Amino acid sequence: MAYANRVQRVADHVRSHLDHNLSLEALARVAGFSPYHFHRIFRATTGETLTHFTQRCRLERAAYLMKSAPGRTLHSIAAEVGFSAQSDFSRVFRRHYGIAPSRWDRRSRLAPAVREDYETVVATARANRPTPTVQTRRHPPARVAYIRVRNPFQGRQLADGYNRLRSCLDTLQFDWHSASLLGLSWDNYETTPIEQVSFDLGFVVDHTVPAAGPLGVHQFPAVQAVEVHCQGPLVNIAVAWDYLYDEWLPHSRFEPEDLPAIKRFRSCPDQSAWADWNVDCSIAIRPQMG
Repeated sequence: MAYANRVQRVADHVRSHLDHNLSLEALARVAGFSPYHFHRIFRATTGETLTHFTQRCRLERAAYLMKSAPGRTLHSIAAEVGFSAQSDFSRVFRRHYGIAPSRWDRRSRLAPAVREDYETVVATARANRPTPTVQTRRHPPARVAYIRVRNPFQGRQLADGYNRLRSCLDTLQFDWHSASLLGLSWDNYETTPIEQVSFDLGFVVDHTVPAAGPLGVHQFPAVQAVEVHCQGPLVNIAVAWDYLYDEWLPHSRFEPEDLPAIKRFRSCPDQSAWADWNVDCSIAIRPQMG
């Protein structure tokens, strides 16, 4: 468990420091291991190498920015996600996605990694959806105690993670019943192999709740967010993300902050056996940068 906690800490560090030094040596120091051991521990725990994970995080963030802020230059995006030169960014992007970033239309899907049957369901829902009602809201700073769930949308993974989360908070004598439940999406299901997708399920907590055992803690700043309310099966949420990233953001004056997309639960999904979701799909936004 100690190894998994350190790997989780490093993954969180990577996602919040994309423009920093993310070399093996630097990240091994974050984990508290020697570089020799850490790259093996990371791969054994996550199923991918540290280099692949770091590049994937940088490229997914770049793709979100390219799609949602079509006016941004490749040079500025490459620098923001940690590439020292646009040529390095272009080479890695082309190797990962099979197309040069300068040739991507910033709308079509990049090497979808979802199951074909699920993509068919999403496409049908997308074709039949009404135009969502979009709202912008301010949210205060939040401290979130979370459990990380791997491959979350298969089987009982989310339900089991939710039970572990509540058990951890019960052990710490924190009353989670009236706390806000959040789901934090770090990975792009369209481009990340489903077995490598991770999802953080957590409650907003106060300073008395520490990171302990499998329980991690995120500290989020106050944000302005764009949101769509969704109620119904999980596919409705996928369609909501499509709308916000593919249609609303590119035609707005905003782009996404470097924070996870958030499901803000209006009711806990165990009340419907995880069959009916009642959430606000929320993306932290900022004014478009040059």
